[in-house]
Amino acid sequence: MACELCGRDGAPEPFYPRCGIVRCPSCRLVYFPGPVETEALYGDSYFRGGEYLDYAGDEAVLKRNFRRRVRELKRFTPGGSLLEIGAAYGFFLDVARDVWQVRGLEISPEGAAHIRDVIGADVTGGDFLDLPEEPERYDVVCMWDTVEHLSRPVRYIEKAARALKPGGVLAMTTGDVGSLLARLRKDRWRQIHPPTHLFYFSKETLSDAVRRAGLEVCHARHVGHSRSYKAMMHSIFVTGRRRRDVLYEIATLGGRLDAPIYINLYDILLLIARKPEATSPRAGAATRAPLPKESLPR
Repeated sequence: MACELCGRDGAPEPFYPRCGIVRCPSCRLVYFPGPVETEALYGDSYFRGGEYLDYAGDEAVLKRNFRRRVRELKRFTPGGSLLEIGAAYGFFLDVARDVWQVRGLEISPEGAAHIRDVIGADVTGGDFLDLPEEPERYDVVCMWDTVEHLSRPVRYIEKAARALKPGGVLAMTTGDVGSLLARLRKDRWRQIHPPTHLFYFSKETLSDAVRRAGLEVCHARHVGHSRSYKAMMHSIFVTGRRRRDVLYEIATLGGRLDAPIYINLYDILLLIARKPEATSPRAGAATRAPLPKESLPR
């Protein structure tokens, strides 16, 4: 298959052969070549006992992360309309609707139902690439820990860019395969678990993707996350190839030991990119926040 980012034809080079992960020798994009039926992966078992111990049960902890994302996004676009791609159970939408008019897209039927029936937010089910184009509709499009799951992530970024109003921003978080921890851990890095994680961007390759989509990188840094202690132990001992359930039971005292924990291993990248302003601003467009000086790329 041609490289998703640069379009190069020809065989990629092995990167982590034990996991089947390769790298484009031209643009250096790291990925799992598949093919993978991604929609089939994200049923109820993914959010409960699969990749997550209990996603819905971690609502309070997850909302801590999303409140940080809201505070950061407000510096770039303090109002207007927002689309979240990969909205999961809608916890970000729930905290973001105090600032923006929110809408979610979610491929998981269970997640979409939770957003609609429990959160009470506007949600559309299905694959973003299959939905009609909505040119220049949104002030913000965000994908939190989503782009690595997609079979055509660069096409998502391009379509998201078309959906942004002039001056709007695209915000994403994803694992940084170029980070120090990823380079030290190699194929044992915590983000390496195909087939749910298919693409492994670095700051350079993700920046290249948004620039090719006509956006300008205005902010990029490593961020931490809050997680419950039980969820962390589940990720270490149960998720993916490991399956050391006994060690999880010991570490959590049979599931009784739990607490929220914030950690920043400097291997999760937050990148925000802005669509250039039109020469004649659209009437009624949301007011833009001035670009923070400390966020300019170096």
